[in-house]
Amino acid sequence: MKRAYPVLLGTIVAFFGLHALLFHLGVYAYWVSPDSSTGYLETILYHERIRPKNGPNQVLGVGDSRMALMTKLANSFTPETGYSYGTIAVAGTTPRVWSYMLRDADPSANAYRAIIFGLDNYNDEDTLEDVADRESDLNYLANRLSLSDLNEFAYSYHDPQRQRRAASGILLRGLVYKRDFEDLLHTPIRRFRLVRQSWRDSFSWFYDYQDTSKNLVGLDVDWDHRKVTMPEGLDASLQEGIRRRLVEPIPPQTGLHVRYMHTWMGKIAARYRDSQTKLIFLRLPRAAWIRPDLPPPNPHSLVLGIKP
Repeated sequence: MKRAYPVLLGTIVAFFGLHALLFHLGVYAYWVSPDSSTGYLETILYHERIRPKNGPNQVLGVGDSRMALMTKLANSFTPETGYSYGTIAVAGTTPRVWSYMLRDADPSANAYRAIIFGLDNYNDEDTLEDVADRESDLNYLANRLSLSDLNEFAYSYHDPQRQRRAASGILLRGLVYKRDFEDLLHTPIRRFRLVRQSWRDSFSWFYDYQDTSKNLVGLDVDWDHRKVTMPEGLDASLQEGIRRRLVEPIPPQTGLHVRYMHTWMGKIAARYRDSQTKLIFLRLPRAAWIRPDLPPPNPHSLVLGIKP
C-alpha cells in the first residue's frame, strides 16, 4: 500500500506536466484545426502579427462577421490617405472576446492610430440572448486565457454552470480542446497537412477574398401583419434570421446588454485612455428595412453616453 502512493503521485504529476506542456505552453495551439473556433481566431491574430506595418498610420478593424473591412481595397488607397489597414474581425465573436484579442494584438495599447469597432447599433439593445453567457467565447479564447484571467473571465458569465465550465477550461485547457484533440489523433496526417497549408497560405485566402454576389432583391416586409416575403433560393437559417431581426417582437429592454457593453467595451476604452489610439464606433448597415417599432435612443448606452 505504501508503494502505491508514490506511483499515484508520480502519475498525477506526469499527467499535469504533460497537460501543461501540450495545452498551456502553446504547443497544441499551433496544431489546432484552423476550422475550429480556436484555430480561426489564432489564424486571424497571426495574420495581423505578420502583416507589414510601414509607418505609424495603422488602422485596425475589430468585430464579428459583419465587420466587412476589406483591407485589400482599403490599402489600395494608402498612397492617397497615408493609412494602412488590418483586421482581426472574427465571425461569431463578442466584445468580451475582442478585449482579449486586442491585448494580444496590441500589447502596448499604442500600435495603431485608430481602431474601428463594428457595432449592430448605438442603443445597446437587449436581444433574446444574454451575450454574457455565450459559451463559444471560451472556445475562441482557449489559447489566449491564462490563470490570471480566471476570476474576471469565468465570473463574467451569469449562469453558474457556464462559470464552472469557463473556470475548468482555463485551469485544464485540454477540456476545451477535447474534441479537436480526438480528431487530431484520429487523422493526424490530414491535420498536419491542413495546418501547414493554413499557416502558409491563409493570409492570401483572407486578403484576396471576393465578397459574395448574393443579394436580397425581392424581399418585402408587411409591417402591419408582421410578414416577410422572401426571395427564392434563401436557405432556411437565413430566412429565420431575417424574420427574427425584422418582425419578431423586440424583447423587453432591461439594460442587460447596456451593462455588458459598459463592462467589456468600457474595459477596452480604459486600456486606450492614455494612448494615441482613437477608438471609432461604426454602426454597421443592418438592412434596407428599418423597423418602425425600434426603441428610442438610449442615453445610457456605451456610445451615446460618451461625453464629448
